[in-house]
Amino acid sequence: MPDKLVHVVRKKSRGQHAWVFSNEVTRTEGNPMPGDTVQVFDRKRLLGSGIYNPHSLIRVRLYSEQNEELDAAFLRHRIEAALQYRKTMLPGEDDFRLVFSESDRVPGLVIDKYGNHFVVQTYALGLDMRHDLVVAALREVFAVASIIEKNDFRLRDPEGLPRRAGVLFGTPEPRIVISESGARFYVDVAGGQKTGYYFDHRLTRRKVRQLSAGSRVLDVFSYTGSFAINAALGGAESVLAVDASASAATIATSNSVLNGVADRCEFATDNAFTALERLDGQGRKFDLVNLDPPAFIKALKDKNAGMRGYRQINALAMKLLPAGGILVSSSCSHYLFWQDLLDMLVAAAQDAGREFNILDRTAQGPDHPVLLSMPESEYLRGFILQVC
Repeated sequence: MPDKLVHVVRKKSRGQHAWVFSNEVTRTEGNPMPGDTVQVFDRKRLLGSGIYNPHSLIRVRLYSEQNEELDAAFLRHRIEAALQYRKTMLPGEDDFRLVFSESDRVPGLVIDKYGNHFVVQTYALGLDMRHDLVVAALREVFAVASIIEKNDFRLRDPEGLPRRAGVLFGTPEPRIVISESGARFYVDVAGGQKTGYYFDHRLTRRKVRQLSAGSRVLDVFSYTGSFAINAALGGAESVLAVDASASAATIATSNSVLNGVADRCEFATDNAFTALERLDGQGRKFDLVNLDPPAFIKALKDKNAGMRGYRQINALAMKLLPAGGILVSSSCSHYLFWQDLLDMLVAAAQDAGREFNILDRTAQGPDHPVLLSMPESEYLRGFILQVC
């Protein structure tokens, strides 16, 4: 059990938030070292156990409300609980985000499951120091073929962690075939973006499939074609997918063949803004446009510039829709909150000279649960709009 203590004074509004910031800490006992597990007390009341980093703005990341050690048994229990939750929420699915950091009460740990292959990311010092325990826990719960770490991303920087990537166990396959809602996709877990596939849009892809029958579909920022393939499987008349990455377009083409829809899918390598302007200049129209841009707002200081980017790309997309056309517009920027997103879409519609009805909202799937006490765990938001 953790025997080192961190004392804090926390505002009531902070409640059980999983992050303890440096300005909340009043003193420590036992000389906790970077990566140590500690007990956290708020005016003599136990908040829980956490991992300590004196060099981070997030001084402690809470992983339990009890006095509990972060050991192999704890990690195994958390992974088993996360797996059971996903089996309940995603029946019949075998590929998903298995652990989503604080939302699964393992702060700083992300695990994506691709059958019996796993991709691990750690962005908290205490978890990074215990990555061998993560490997051991996964091997106890699953018949593991391989475990890859993809720790070459910027979220490690504030924790003072080096960027690295490599194989932690087993022999990875160059390309893995996964299944999602009946569709199949090749995934490059070693060389692809993030962990190789974006599981968070699972529910939005299902909605695109439902809305695509008989439609001319444009998929912008298409990556390896998951939205485009779902549109085609939903009965789209034609699908044009645009992405800046030629390698992603190559995998997307293979995915269209894998799903038997290659005859209705075209994958173009182009800048999204340039492509939309050219399509508008050509007088092209699409019955459904899907916009899934990367995060234009990576930090709060980027918000104004990012809002302008979102507004511009959405206005360009709106111009390509005929009467009754549908726009599926998503944002993965945490700082673009629901009202911000709605305000941006209103402004973009004015720029495009269009009016819309809101058909639906979209959000991250159940394998990316949102922790009620931690708004930072919600980042994926979207609207489905229809031209009036």
